Amino acid sequence: MRSRLVGVSAVLLAACLPVEPEYLITAPRFRAVRVEVVEPGGYASLLNVPEGRRRATPLPLDTVELTAIFAAPPDVTVQPPIWLVCGLACYENGPLAALAGDLAECPTPLPLDLFDPCRLAEGLQVRVGLAGVYTLARGRIELILIGSRDDDLTPATCLERVTRRPHTDLEPCIVSQWSLDLGPLWAVLPFEPDAGDVPPEILAQEVDTNPDVAEFRVTRERGGDHSEQRVAPGGSVGVRRGDRISVEPIFTADSLQTFWYTVGDEQDKPWSGELRSNEEWMEIRGWLDAPALDFSRGSGPRWGPAPITWIVPHDVVPTRLFLDVRDNRDGRGAAELLFVADDAP
Repeated sequence: MRSRLVGVSAVLLAACLPVEPEYLITAPRFRAVRVEVVEPGGYASLLNVPEGRRRATPLPLDTVELTAIFAAPPDVTVQPPIWLVCGLACYENGPLAALAGDLAECPTPLPLDLFDPCRLAEGLQVRVGLAGVYTLARGRIELILIGSRDDDLTPATCLERVTRRPHTDLEPCIVSQWSLDLGPLWAVLPFEPDAGDVPPEILAQEVDTNPDVAEFRVTRERGGDHSEQRVAPGGSVGVRRGDRISVEPIFTADSLQTFWYTVGDEQDKPWSGELRSNEEWMEIRGWLDAPALDFSRGSGPRWGPAPITWIVPHDVVPTRLFLDVRDNRDGRGAAELLFVADDAP
C-alpha cells in the first residue's frame, strides 16, 4: 500500500471563546501526535530504516512512543491528557456516542480489532505495544485525547463529562481525534499475491521518519535595514517594534527523504502503474502566544509553505513561536522560538 498523509487531527469540540486570531494561543491547545517506533516487531526485518532513526509509522507487534504536542501561554502548564482508543464503534456511531458510559482499560498489547472504546494511558508521552498476526484486522487506530484548557479542571473531569449524558460544560475541555495509520502494509502481508508485485524500488526504499528542525533562518526588516541570523530551536531573537519578522525552518539533512510510488494503477492491481520517485516536501504552520500584526502563512490550523511572517507591534512583549511541521507521508515535527525586546537580557 502506498504511503499517504496521515495523522489529520479533527477537533471534535470547540470552546465558546471570544473571537481571536486563529494563530493566538490563549489557553492550552492540542496540535499533533508524533509517532516513533521504539521497539520494532518481527515485521520490521523487511524494512529499510535509516541508521540512527526511528520509523514514523508502526506495524503490528511494534512498541510505539506517542508524544502529544501542545502549545500553551506563558506560565501555563499543560495537564497530561488521557488517551483513549475509540474502536470500531467510532465508525458506526461517531466518537461522542461511542464514548458514552464507563470505559475499560485497553488490553495489553493493544489489539487492532477492538470494537468498544477503551482507556489507553495518561501522559504527554506514552508507550503502546501493538498486537497483530499475519492477517491485518485494521489499517488504522483511532485515538481520542482528552485534555483541559482550564488549570482548575482536570482531564479526568473532562473525561467524565464526555462519557456522561447530557453533555454539559464541555467548553473548557479538549477533545481531539487522531488517526494512527499502520504501514507500510506490504510488510505485514509479505506472502500475499499482491505483495509479490511490489516493485523492488519500493521494497528497498527508506521508511518514513519524522522531520526535525536543525535551526531557524530569521530575517528582520525595518525601513531599509535588513538583517538575517540563524537560531537553534528553543533559542531567542531580539526584535523592535515595527520589525517585519520572517521565519523559515531549516531541516536536518535526513529529514527530506526520497521515496517511490506508482501512478495510474489498474483497478484492483496495486503497483501496476508507472513507477516514479519524489522528494518529500514539508508544510508548516505557526502559533504565537502574544498578538502580532499581519501574521501570515500557515497561521493557526492552516498549513502552508515557509516562511512565516509578521510585524512586531508597538508593545514588545516576549512572544513564543510554536512551529508545527509535517511531511507529505507520515512524519511530524515541532519546534519553538522566543522573540524578546532588543534590550532584554
